[in-house]
Amino acid sequence: MKLFRCSSLNKLIGDSKTKGSVLSDTAKTEIRTIVKEDLTTFKSFKGNQYTAKGNALEEIAISLSGKVRFRQYLKHEGRLENELITGECDILDLNNKLILDTKCTWDIGTHPFFQDEAEEKAKKAGYDWQMQGYMWLYDCEQAMVDFWLLPCPIELTNDWDDREQLIDLVERIDLRERLTTVTYKRDEAMIQKIKDKIPHAQEYYAKLYQERIKAKVAA
Repeated sequence: MKLFRCSSLNKLIGDSKTKGSVLSDTAKTEIRTIVKEDLTTFKSFKGNQYTAKGNALEEIAISLSGKVRFRQYLKHEGRLENELITGECDILDLNNKLILDTKCTWDIGTHPFFQDEAEEKAKKAGYDWQMQGYMWLYDCEQAMVDFWLLPCPIELTNDWDDREQLIDLVERIDLRERLTTVTYKRDEAMIQKIKDKIPHAQEYYAKLYQERIKAKVAA
C-alpha cells in the first residue's frame, strides 16, 4: 500500500463537504498529483530560491537549534514508516522524547517575529499535522518548529535582489531575536484521525494507480 509522507498529511486529513465521500476535494487533488509523480518523472514542485536557502543553511540552523538549548544536535538520518505514513524529521532528541524541525525564512518580511504569527504560519504550512505524524512514527511526546532568520548566502541572490535587506539588515538583529519556536504536544485525537483517514487515501490512490496502469496496457 502507498505510504504517505508526513509533509502531505494536512492536505489529506480534511473532512469532505460532499455527502457520502470520506476524502475532501483537497485530498483527492493531492492524491492525484502524487499518482502522477509516482508514474512519471514529473514533479509538481522542484523548489525555488526560498527552499534553496533553507537547504543551504539547514546544518547551520540545526546547530543553532542545539546551542540555544545547550545541546549538540546533528541532522537526523533515517526515514521511518508504518503501515500508513512515512517521515524523516530534522532533529531527533530521544533523550527528551523531542522532535525538532528547522525552517529558514527568506527575509525580515517573511520571518514570523511574533508568536501568533509563527503559529499561523506553521498551521498554514501544515506543520501541525506533520509534527503529529512524526511524533507517532518516532514515539515522541513533543515537537518543535524553529523558524530561523539567517543572512541569505550571496550566491543565492540575484542581481535585482536587495542584498542589504537580505544580508546586512538581518545581521544587525541579535541572533537570539531571530528565532521563533512553535511547540506541539502529542495529540492522540489527531493521530487517531490520521489512522482513520489515511486508509481511505490509500484506497483512492490504488484505484487511480490501477486506472492508469490498465490504460497503459490497453494502449
